[in-house]
Amino acid sequence: MRQTRLHAAALVVALAAGATRAEAAEETAPPEVKRSWMLPPLARNMVRVQGTVRPFFNMIGPGGGAIGDLSVEYYFQRPFKLGFELSPFAFVLVPEGPGTIVHARLRGAFSSDYVEVGLGIGGRMQYFGPSGLSVAPAMRLGSLDGAHLRAELGYSLIRNYYTQQTQFALSHVTGGLDVPVTRRLAVTMDGGYGLDLWAYATLGVRQWIHGHGEPGSLAIGASAGAAWVVDRFPCQYGDINPCRGAAWGLGPTIAVRVDRRF
Repeated sequence: MRQTRLHAAALVVALAAGATRAEAAEETAPPEVKRSWMLPPLARNMVRVQGTVRPFFNMIGPGGGAIGDLSVEYYFQRPFKLGFELSPFAFVLVPEGPGTIVHARLRGAFSSDYVEVGLGIGGRMQYFGPSGLSVAPAMRLGSLDGAHLRAELGYSLIRNYYTQQTQFALSHVTGGLDVPVTRRLAVTMDGGYGLDLWAYATLGVRQWIHGHGEPGSLAIGASAGAAWVVDRFPCQYGDINPCRGAAWGLGPTIAVRVDRRF
């Protein structure tokens, strides 16, 4: 645990040092190339590939796992975007077997410089539990590459394993906050909780390595926190046949975030 924290701190310090050097170099740039770094406009005709992975070692038994998200999006000249996302994909590996929970969706959204509202529709897959339809409205307030707040609500239509009844209910909530502290460096906070069952919370930084959000840009982030994945709890009933099979884990995580523009 202590070693994990030391590694996370070292990664955050390295990103902050790199941002300081890049910021000093950029101060010498001509005024006409400088942009607002708190609320920069959104680039258009652009492909964005963004992903975050949060691996963890299981602190309540052997094994480990990860919670992540991945998206590929195209921003049109007009204020719209289309994309594909895995949000979230979660897995845990324990002696009882692998546990997985994945939501895969196609997403469309109205996406302006400072507001985004969209809807994702796809499927939900679970190794030890039922699968079904996944629907997730999402929003962003603020600039995508500057200060902004984002949130997503997920809903699933699945057949209950025990009652065999089909239900449409809230499945998860995720959110995040990015606050720039320099032109290239931002503090990031992310969290999520799924009723199917997973959770994470992280705090870290994001740094632009190349560019500031236009095509050709690259940003890398690092953060530390905790992650929890449950693909069904161990059976609590006398008759274990209806609920045979379970996998779960909890532990500290060092998250890595990559944002590439084309």
